[in-house]
Amino acid sequence: MPPCNFQPNAFVRDDMPTGRDILTYLGIKAGPQSNPVLAWSPSGDLRNIWMLAIRALEHLVGSLNVQDYKVAVDPDRSFAYILCPDHVDVQNLRARYVTVGDIKFFFELVRSIQVLPFYDDTNQHPRACNWV
Repeated sequence: MPPCNFQPNAFVRDDMPTGRDILTYLGIKAGPQSNPVLAWSPSGDLRNIWMLAIRALEHLVGSLNVQDYKVAVDPDRSFAYILCPDHVDVQNLRARYVTVGDIKFFFELVRSIQVLPFYDDTNQHPRACNWV
């Protein structure tokens, strides 16, 4: 399916607050982005959001192509961040909608990411130190 020609700000999230663990899992830094997509669900308290997001992605790109995408989930916010291999794939996912069972997933482009302040991040981890 060819990508649609959307208005520049349609189905886009700017300055998306994200925990440090999501950035680490995706291998990206905070700031302007070009390849992440946000798959989100209005349903709260999803017990297995990672697998539901994978099933939604599989429906859109095919089961053999899922391996080309990196996925990291934020279960507290019902968000799944998907790092696409290139900009064309981002445009193909943008503004799509998939239902997995009775759970709805919407896909939006993430134009920029901000790191959550440490005490607002629900997935806080102890600081790692290297002692020689």
